[in-house]
Amino acid sequence: MRGGESEVRRMNEKGSAAIILCAAVAVLFAVAAYVTDIGMVYIERTKLSNAIDSAVLAAALELPNDAQKARDTAASYLQKNNVDTGSSVITVSSDNKSIYIESVKDVKHLFAPVFGIKQSRIKEHSKGIVAPIRSLNGGVRPFAVEYFNYTYGNQIVLKNGAGAGYNGNYNAISLGGTGASNFENNALYGFKGTISVGDYIDTETGDMSGATNDIANYINSEQSTFTNYPRGSIRLWTIPMVNTMMVNGKKQVLVKGFGQFFVEAVKKNSGKIEITGRFVKYVTKGEIDTSITDMGTYGVKLVE
Repeated sequence: MRGGESEVRRMNEKGSAAIILCAAVAVLFAVAAYVTDIGMVYIERTKLSNAIDSAVLAAALELPNDAQKARDTAASYLQKNNVDTGSSVITVSSDNKSIYIESVKDVKHLFAPVFGIKQSRIKEHSKGIVAPIRSLNGGVRPFAVEYFNYTYGNQIVLKNGAGAGYNGNYNAISLGGTGASNFENNALYGFKGTISVGDYIDTETGDMSGATNDIANYINSEQSTFTNYPRGSIRLWTIPMVNTMMVNGKKQVLVKGFGQFFVEAVKKNSGKIEITGRFVKYVTKGEIDTSITDMGTYGVKLVE
């Protein structure tokens, strides 16, 4: 009898172990399925977030000039990243200085449908603002203009030493060195260092007009116009706007902001360089500051 009871007990133990094993396998399967589906949701959420951020940054480059082009650019970037524009909201602020995008996406599960969960809905959003640039690293031209309340798009002539009361009075400045060679290199390709609002920069002494023809030839190598020019146009100059040009000799002037000037012509007049063009609004790379005066040069920042 005792031998029979032992055999029964062993069989019961084996049966219990099998049941526990089956239950453990089921739990492990459920956990693996859960982790897999959660991982898929996380990946898709990250992809959606990155796509929206990219769309915001690309669209912001069209602000504040063209709100509709910003919307179109955002939609194009979303489509390129497989985001349904029909499930997205693209909003440009009334002042054309911010853009907001919100998108939703349904992510289908692989294993969760076994438990009656077919999909999860994810939602992501992003907002970018354009604001005046307070600090630039590279690209500044060696022409400091005394700040005035210019009208964007109106043609003006920047004149060296034009005197008090002239809107467009400029002076040559020394950036990263002095002399005609350094001045010409900065005029053609932009200063490679960093300049910020609040910096003091030195005016350049001596005759810089010898660079006129080289600057004019370089500018004229690009056949673009004020109404149709590419991003990064060599005719588009970043110019430091300063507190005064009423200085004699080598003096320091205070940077108040940065203007964007589309150069249409460069010539020598009475032994000095004259630059004809128009101030424009333009977004470029740089550190922004919402508290400084808006002079038309903007940077972009994601704020949400």
